[in-house]
Amino acid sequence: MGNIDTAIDEFIYEEIKLNRTDISAAVSSREWFLRRLQNEINRRSNEPILYTPSPFVYFGSYFKRTKVSNVDEFDVLVVIDCNTGVFSKGGTKYGIGQGNAIPNYRYANKYRKSDNSGVSPTRILNWLQSAVATVTESFGGQAPERDGQAITAYIQKHNFKIDLVPAGIFKRNDDDSIFYIIPKGDKEGSWIITSPREDINLLDGAAKNNEGFRNLVRLCKYIKNKYRFSVSSFAIESAVVQYQQTRIWTEVFSYNVREVLIYIAMIFKKGLLPDPYDFKVNLLAGVSSLDWYAQRVENIVSILDRMEQEEDQDKVIRNIYRAFKNE
Repeated sequence: MGNIDTAIDEFIYEEIKLNRTDISAAVSSREWFLRRLQNEINRRSNEPILYTPSPFVYFGSYFKRTKVSNVDEFDVLVVIDCNTGVFSKGGTKYGIGQGNAIPNYRYANKYRKSDNSGVSPTRILNWLQSAVATVTESFGGQAPERDGQAITAYIQKHNFKIDLVPAGIFKRNDDDSIFYIIPKGDKEGSWIITSPREDINLLDGAAKNNEGFRNLVRLCKYIKNKYRFSVSSFAIESAVVQYQQTRIWTEVFSYNVREVLIYIAMIFKKGLLPDPYDFKVNLLAGVSSLDWYAQRVENIVSILDRMEQEEDQDKVIRNIYRAFKNE
């Protein structure tokens, strides 16, 4: 009888497991670049300033240890002083801006929306792109690009990039916890709430004493990429964490894989996945083809089920590779 666990383990080792490459040079270059960016922003006058206690916050799959490819990028929040500000959404006041800037040029007219309804994500992104461009030009680097929510800086010497996301920092009214707002990247010019440190802590808690948890997250993100599901990696991670919080995690990895995929297919069918930090936000909102996505995931589950009865291990491995790789 074939062994599904062995086949999945082999797939993860061959296709997803990261090489143990030395990235110390890239990390050093990242820190060097961020220092240059901080100096450039500090040098400017009558413009937004950085939040002094913590001007940069690391987030993303590298720092959560859930990458599905070798390290070629870092995600960094560029935290802007939000003193004197209040973040409201849908008529609800969420929190008070943190910092000490007086006056605070983040709220100057040139950074506000044309209808004066609040700070414009687009104008803040343009401001950040200008600062990043000055830094890259100073060492003959490639001009930064706007990429949705982020400004992307390329460090050609070490062949990696830094996605820089402008973030406002606020303290919640109800529990005094810290959250950040970042551009949503939509045409309406919206801000969305994120809590990267809490996100890392939540994932660490889910992985604790649950063998294979991070590998399962990587596998689900790998499937998302191969099948070109237009959902965020954060949504996929949140779904796996949600499964761990509400279901039983077993010692049989293939069982966990099967049940998590069934859970994700169910979520796709419902079209609802609440943001763990703002339940009013649906992480699947606006995503089309969710029923089609669910069918693709269910097809993978069907293949796993059929391979449970397959005696030829080579056939088990071939079919699992094809299922996960969308071939």
